[in-house]
Amino acid sequence: MADHVSHKINLLIVTPYEDFFEGQVDSVRIPTSDGEFGFMAGHTPFVAALEPGACALTTNGETRYCMVSEGYCEINGMLALIICNSAEWPENMRLRRIVTAYNNALEEIKTHVDKNGRPVFSEDSIAKGKRALARMKFIERYGTDAQRERLANYKKTDFPDGKMPRLQ
Repeated sequence: MADHVSHKINLLIVTPYEDFFEGQVDSVRIPTSDGEFGFMAGHTPFVAALEPGACALTTNGETRYCMVSEGYCEINGMLALIICNSAEWPENMRLRRIVTAYNNALEEIKTHVDKNGRPVFSEDSIAKGKRALARMKFIERYGTDAQRERLANYKKTDFPDGKMPRLQ
């Protein structure tokens, strides 16, 4: 008689503020510093550094996307642990906050001080801007039609020439 083999992996996504997700999934795709990486149950042990971007959780043929920020993922057989600074479902993302964060990062890069006048390192400001940019791209790809339209309107207001300034 054949042994029963589970085709699901236990996934836990943890942020400093909450246990964001806990459950069994068929597969996971994560944004890493080396590109997108996917895994399923039984994957060899692995550790990867996360970059801000979309994390895809697939269960029973249905895929749900969440936005994760910097952190790491550890896979060990039937368990995957994602520890990141933040994780959000698209419906919970605040669009004005995202665009404001991008603008604040741009200003910090120019002036080397935050909105309260405290000195900042340009690397920190670039990281803030990259997180905001990743969130905007996430909404453009996985958000609702209403979210995409609102984001486009925010961009028109904040960037009238239609071009977002670069983070450098």
